[in-house]
Amino acid sequence: MTRIRPLRAAMAARRHGAIAVRVLAAVGGGYACTAAAVALLAALLALAGIPRGQAAVAAALSGFPLYLAVLLWGFTAPLTRVGTVLGATTAACALLAAWLAVPPASGS
Repeated sequence: MTRIRPLRAAMAARRHGAIAVRVLAAVGGGYACTAAAVALLAALLALAGIPRGQAAVAAALSGFPLYLAVLLWGFTAPLTRVGTVLGATTAACALLAAWLAVPPASGS
C-alpha cells in the first residue's frame, strides 16, 4: 500500500506537466499564429488599396477574436495537432506577410 502513493504522485506530476505544455502551446503558439495572421491581413488590406494606417487598425482589431478562437481551439484539440497546425500556419502567414509587405511611400 505504500507503493501506491509514489505512483499517484508521479501520475499527478505527469498530468501537471502535460497541462503546462498545453498552456504554453495554446497561449504562446496562438499568440505567434495570430500575430503572423494579423501581419498578413494588414499587408493584404494595404495591397487592396486601403490606407496603411486603416489597414493596420482593421487587421489588429480582427486579431482579438482570432486569438480567442485559436486559444479555445488550442485547449480542445490534441496536442500534436495543435503544435503542427499552429507551427505550419504561423510559418505560412509570416512568409506570405514578408513577401507581400508594402514598402512605405517615400516622402520626397
